[in-house]
Amino acid sequence: MNSQSHPILIELSEQLLETSTTFKYIQGPESYSQVATQAQEEFLCLSDLDADRGNGISGRDQLAQYGYENWLKDMEEEDRLYLIGTLRLVIDLAEELAEE
Repeated sequence: MNSQSHPILIELSEQLLETSTTFKYIQGPESYSQVATQAQEEFLCLSDLDADRGNGISGRDQLAQYGYENWLKDMEEEDRLYLIGTLRLVIDLAEELAEE
């Protein structure tokens, strides 16, 4: 089942950046497990922007690849924390839906 079929997940996506990969996955044909995996990646990057995500890529650089490039230029700490919380909700819901 794809993520477009769950209204709460769609509502949560409206709190994300429209350019983010997680937003696109929720709006697209991707499965709940794919949404959960992508949201987890973005969550980890936002949690530690300077951490090495592998191959010398920082969380910040990885986020730019996930559609956050312009947002990162003007990011405020409050916005970062808000997105972390929203992504956590997306992860939890998508994982639960994937199990059903």
